[in-house]
Amino acid sequence: MRKVLIISGPIGAGKTVACKHIMSKGYEYINSDNLAKNIIRQSTLIHKKINTLMNENIDFSKRVPWKKIRNFVFESKNNKLCYDKIIHPVFYKKLNEIMKYQKSDMVIEIPLIETIKSIKNEFILITLLSRLNLRSERALKKNKIDKKSFDNINKFQMSNKFYINNSDYVIHNNSDIVMMKKKLNQILSKI
Repeated sequence: MRKVLIISGPIGAGKTVACKHIMSKGYEYINSDNLAKNIIRQSTLIHKKINTLMNENIDFSKRVPWKKIRNFVFESKNNKLCYDKIIHPVFYKKLNEIMKYQKSDMVIEIPLIETIKSIKNEFILITLLSRLNLRSERALKKNKIDKKSFDNINKFQMSNKFYINNSDYVIHNNSDIVMMKKKLNQILSKI
């Protein structure tokens, strides 16, 4: 039977590294951020809705100003809720469509654990958690974002308790990559 693993956790917890490790075990990998960006790039209806929401006139046929959009989204709770209402229904429709036709095992990176109830497939949820200082250090290095952007994104993340209470497995990723992969391998051997 095909396995679907969801890797979740707050920014800088190590989700992408975990997904790439699982991918090396033969799983197909879907990065939700990349999938969402592709959906946004291709939908003129979404372009209009984002421009209306942001009170902008962004030309999406050129380079999409992801940083500007991210800064707007994480500026306020209302901005984020409104943006999510535009993107999430289309995103999950596409993701469920992909999952319906994918025959091999899959690993899907989804940071927003609170949204996964929209997945129409059985899955195993593995969450990565890390100390705030480690997450900040990793995110600033990987994503090339500044501390203010990290803090803005982080304030919208669910609590560790929420992640723990809603996950099948939790990995505390406070050490090095080798240790995280070892913990992942232990989980993979059980499922």
